Amino acid sequence: MKNINDICIVVQARLGSQRVPGKMLRPFAGTTLVDILFKKLNQSTVIPQNQIYFSAYEQELKDVANKHSINVFNRSKQSAFSEGNPLSEIYEWHDKLPFKYVILISACNPLLKIETIDKFVQSFIN
Repeated sequence: MKNINDICIVVQARLGSQRVPGKMLRPFAGTTLVDILFKKLNQSTVIPQNQIYFSAYEQELKDVANKHSINVFNRSKQSAFSEGNPLSEIYEWHDKLPFKYVILISACNPLLKIETIDKFVQSFIN
């Protein structure tokens, strides 16, 4: 069994998407994709609030994280505009966060329920 204190949640986003620039902050159902996920994560009954991180480069994204009291990992410009080679460039936080395990959650899925996230984390712990 894993210790919950060894696990963190990371949400990563950027505004420089090639297909849909700025999608993370575009209006969506009266809010944004990032706001939707942060509101859900703040309702988690499994992951402590201080173990949730948002990896972002752009200040506009960091401001949303701060509004929801989400920790910010300051992503580099190189990471935010990388096309994924090498992967360690995109996931530059992988060896910098003080946790043994990281669960990466995409903010691009507004239908993902907090119950599903909590259930997955609990299953991972067990």
